[in-house]
Amino acid sequence: MICKSFRKSVFILFFLFQACIPTISKSIMQSVSDYLQLKSILNTGPYTISVKVSGLLGSGLTLSLNSGQATITVNSDGDYQFGPKLLTGENFNVTITNQPILPNQTCSINGGMGVVGFGNIATIIVNCDPLRYSIGGTISGLDGVTGLVLTNSFDGSTLSVAVASGTFAFTQTYVSGSTYNVSVTTQPNHPVQNCVVTNPSGTIASANITNIAISCTSTAYPIEITSFGIGSGTLILSNNGSETISITTNGINRFATDLPPSSTYNLQIVSVPTNHQCVLSSTSGTVAGTVSIQANCFSVLDYTPRNGGILQTTESLRLVFSAEVNTGSCAGSSGTLNTNLSFPINFALATTNFTNDTLVVTPAPTDSWVTGNRSLVLNCLSNVGSNPLSTSVTLTYLVPSTLRYVSDASGNDLNDGLTPATPKRNIQPAIDSFGGCPSNDCAVLVTQGSYDPAAVSARIQLVSGISLFGSYEPGFTQWKPTDKDSTILMDMVPAFCATANSINPCASIAADSSVTATTIISGFKILSGDNAPYMTGVFLDSTNSVRIIDNTINGGTGTSVSSGIYAINSTPILIRNQIEGGICTANNCNSSGVYMTSAALIAPFIVGNTIDSGKGAGTQVTSRGIFYNGSVGLDVTNIRLNQITSLPLENAIPGVTTLSIAFDISSLSNSSTGVFAGNQLVAGTANTSIGIRIQSPTGIQIGSAVQGNSITTGSAASFKSNGMLLNSGHTIRNNYIYLGSATNASFPTATNGIEISSGGVTAIIERNTIIGGNATSGAKATLYGINATSFTATSSISGNYIRLGSANGTGASMVSGIYLQSPNGFLIANNWIQNGSSNVYARGIDITGVFSPLKIYHNTVSSGTSSVSGNEAVLQINSNSSVLVENNIFLLNDNAGNNACIVDLVGPQTSIRFNVLYNCSNLVYKTPLYYTDLCAGGVPGSLGCITPLGLSSNFGDNLTLDPNLGLNFGVVANYIPTTATSCLITKSTNNIIADSYNGVGTRPGGDGFVSLGAIEYNLTCTP
Repeated sequence: MICKSFRKSVFILFFLFQACIPTISKSIMQSVSDYLQLKSILNTGPYTISVKVSGLLGSGLTLSLNSGQATITVNSDGDYQFGPKLLTGENFNVTITNQPILPNQTCSINGGMGVVGFGNIATIIVNCDPLRYSIGGTISGLDGVTGLVLTNSFDGSTLSVAVASGTFAFTQTYVSGSTYNVSVTTQPNHPVQNCVVTNPSGTIASANITNIAISCTSTAYPIEITSFGIGSGTLILSNNGSETISITTNGINRFATDLPPSSTYNLQIVSVPTNHQCVLSSTSGTVAGTVSIQANCFSVLDYTPRNGGILQTTESLRLVFSAEVNTGSCAGSSGTLNTNLSFPINFALATTNFTNDTLVVTPAPTDSWVTGNRSLVLNCLSNVGSNPLSTSVTLTYLVPSTLRYVSDASGNDLNDGLTPATPKRNIQPAIDSFGGCPSNDCAVLVTQGSYDPAAVSARIQLVSGISLFGSYEPGFTQWKPTDKDSTILMDMVPAFCATANSINPCASIAADSSVTATTIISGFKILSGDNAPYMTGVFLDSTNSVRIIDNTINGGTGTSVSSGIYAINSTPILIRNQIEGGICTANNCNSSGVYMTSAALIAPFIVGNTIDSGKGAGTQVTSRGIFYNGSVGLDVTNIRLNQITSLPLENAIPGVTTLSIAFDISSLSNSSTGVFAGNQLVAGTANTSIGIRIQSPTGIQIGSAVQGNSITTGSAASFKSNGMLLNSGHTIRNNYIYLGSATNASFPTATNGIEISSGGVTAIIERNTIIGGNATSGAKATLYGINATSFTATSSISGNYIRLGSANGTGASMVSGIYLQSPNGFLIANNWIQNGSSNVYARGIDITGVFSPLKIYHNTVSSGTSSVSGNEAVLQINSNSSVLVENNIFLLNDNAGNNACIVDLVGPQTSIRFNVLYNCSNLVYKTPLYYTDLCAGGVPGSLGCITPLGLSSNFGDNLTLDPNLGLNFGVVANYIPTTATSCLITKSTNNIIADSYNGVGTRPGGDGFVSLGAIEYNLTCTP
C-alpha cells in the first residue's frame, strides 16, 4: 500500500477527475459581456525605488535604501534608481548617509519613507538648493492598483503616487513665496477609492511643505482571484453572469469591475486550462471589502498508462502535474493498488513540461503490483506552497493476471497467443482461448492493424472479466491508446445482419447479461459496416459492467437506425471516447451517437466524450447526439463534461423533413431525474434544430446553482431553432444559450431560447443567458428568449440575461424577450432584457391569455425596435387579467407614433408604480386612452391629468427620468446604473423582493434602499 491514510474524497462511480465545468468557447461568453470583457492581472511587483536629485553642486552625496540594503553615490542632478526592487507591502526608507562636499551642501529628503503599493515609487526628491523648496506630505489608505494622480495647479505639474501609506513629494522645487494648490485629478481604481486632500494649498515660506495630507477610502471593492497550479492554458471565470476574466498565470488577478459594499458576487468557472481541474475557495457572498478567492488548478495533467487502462505487474506509473512536485508529494495516497511483497514503493522525479513536474511510481526491483482491478486515490501536494490537488483524482487500472496477444502483422489463430512472439491474428479467438476468466482480471493486448469483428463469428462477443486493449506498438513494446490505431473494421457485413432489429442490432462488439465483472474496451477505432436495418458500433444488452474508454466509434450505415453506442437495459460507462452515429438511409430513419432504452431507471456514466449524431439520407430523418427512449426514467447526473453535437441535415429540399437534436429524452421517460450540467451542446442545421428536448414531465434540472450547459443552435433551420424544447416545467439554471436562425420563404419560422409547450406546470428559470437568434419568413416569424404556456403560481423567471436578434415576416411576426401564454400569478423579476428588432411587432415582455395576478418586479427591459408605428412596447398585456408592475426600468427604443412603454389592452391592473418609463411620450396605453402625462404623485394621466390611470397608492411614484445607465441603447446595452443615475432610481423605498440580478439577499442594499431595475446599485448617485 502506498500509504495507510488518505484525504477523504468523494468521487462518482469509479474514477476520473472531478471537474464540473465544460470547456465553453470564449467567444460565446464574450458575447454576454462585450462591454466589460478584459483580462486583469494584478502585479505585485517587484517595483523600483527612484529619487530625483535637484540643486546638487558638490560631489559625494550618498543615499541609502533601508539602512544599507543598497546605496547610491550621486555627483550631479538627475533621476537615480536603487538596484533592489521591492514587492507590494514592503517598506522603503531613503536616507542621506553622506552630504556632498566641494562645495559643502546640506541636502534634504521629502517623500522618502513609506509602504510600496502597486507601482514604481517615484515620489522622492532630494533637494540640495538652499533657496528652493519641495512640496509634499503624507498619504494613507491607498489600496487602488491603478490611478492616483495629483496635480499642482500652480505650474500644472502632475505626480503619480504608488505609496500605500507614508510620505510623498512632487519632484519639482520652488522658490519661497510660490503658491501651490494640490488636487486629485485621477482617483484610484481596484478598489474604487475616493482620496481627499487636506491642507491642499498655501504659500511656500522658506521651508519644505510636508503637511499636505491625503486620505483614501474605498467606495467599491475588487473581486480578487489568487490562482495557483496553472501549468499552461487559460482559466476563464465569470461574475454575476455578466463579466469575465481570463487568467493565464499564477498569482493575483482582479475582475475589471469593482463592486459596492453590500452587493453580491456569484462566480462561475466558464472554462479551465486543458487537462486541468480548477475549484474556487468561494463562489458567492456579500461584498464588505476586497473579496479574496483562491482558484486551485493544481492537477494531474497526464497519466501513463492512461487512467482506466492496463498496468502491467512491474510497469511504472508516470504522473505529470501542473506544478512542481517532490518525491514525497503523493505519500498520502491510498487505495487497492498494492504490491505483492509490500516493499517500499520507489518515487522518482522527472521532467515533462518543466522541471520536476513528473512523478514516476515503480514497485521495488523484486516486487510487483497485485493483480486485479485496482484503484488509487491520489492525495498529492505541490512542492511550492504545499497546495493539494484541486479535486479528488482516483486512478483505476487492470493489473492483469493472464494475457493473450493479438497482432495483425505477425499473428496466426493457430498460435497459442500466450506471448508477444506467438500472437493470434483475430480478437475473438484470443478471447475464446481463455475459456472464461474466473479471476475477472484477464486481458487481450492488440497491436496496430486492422481486425474484422466477423472474421471468426458474427461479431466480437465480450466475455465477463476479459478486457480488450488496442493500440499497442509492434512487438507489444508500448501501449498508446490515444493513437487508436487498432481498427476493428467490419469489412463484410455478417449474414445475420440482414434481419437485425431493435433488440438485436448488427454490431462490431457486443456484450450481454453474462458480462457481470468489469470488462474494459480501450484504445480502438471501431468502424461498423454498411446496410443493415439496425447498425451500431457497440451493442450493450442487459449489462452494467462494460467500460468503454479512449476509443473512436462509428456506427456505420443502417437503413432504419444507426448509432455509435446502442444500449438496452444497460448502464453505459463511456469515458473520453469520440463517438459518431454513422448514417441512416431509409425514410423516417434515426441516427444517434448514443442510443439508450431501458425498462428500469438507469444512471449512465458518460463523461469527457465527444459525441456526434449521425447523418441521414432519407426524406424523414432524425439525428441525435444522445437519445434516451426508455419506458422508465434516466438519471442524468453523471452525463457531464461532454461535447454533444447533432450534425447538420438537409433543410432545403421540398418534402424532406429533418430533425437535429443534441440531447433528447422521449415522451415515456417521466421518472427521469438528476442534474444535467457541464456539457457543451451544438444542434446542427435542419428543418428543426434543438439543443435539448425533453418530451415528458420529469424531475431533471438543466443546470445547477453553480454550473450550467453551453448550448448553440443551428443556423438556417427551415422551421424551428431552439435552445431548449420542453414538454413540461423544469428547473433551468445558469445555461448559456447562443441562438441560431430559422429561415423559410413560404412557411412560418420560430427561434426560441427556452420553449415550454405544455400548460399547468411549474418551472424555475433563473440566471440563464440567451443571446442572438433570427427568424425570417414569408409567413409568420417569431423570436422569443423565453416562450412558455400556463406556468403555475409557484414558478419564477428571474435573473436572466436576454439579448435578441431579429424576427422579420408577415402577419403576427414578433420579437420578444419573454412571451407568456395564460400564466398564473408567478414572479418575473430581476431580468435584463435587451430586445431585438422586427418588421412587425417588438415587445420586451408579451403576455396573452387569461391569468391570475402576475408579478413583474425589478426588471430592466427594452422594447426592441419595430418598423411599424404602434407595434413597439416594453410591456404588452393582451388580457382581461391583472398584473403587478413595480420597480422596473422600461426603455422604449423608438419614441414615435403610438409606441408606448406599457400597452394594456383590456385588463384591470392592480398596480403600476415605482417604474421608470423612459423615452415614452405614451407612458401607458389602456384602451381607449393614451396616458401621456406624469401627474401629481407620479401617476400616469391623460387629458392633462384630468383622467389619472388610478389612485396614487397603486399607480404612483413612477418616473420619466433618463436612467443614465451604462448604455441605455446600443448594439450591446449596459443596464448598470452610473453616478449620473438619479438617486430617485437607485434609492427607492418600495422594498418588495429580497434579491437582485446580482444574487440573493441584496435588497435593500447597504444604503438601506432598493434600486429600481435589475441591478442593485449602492454607489454615488445624482440627487
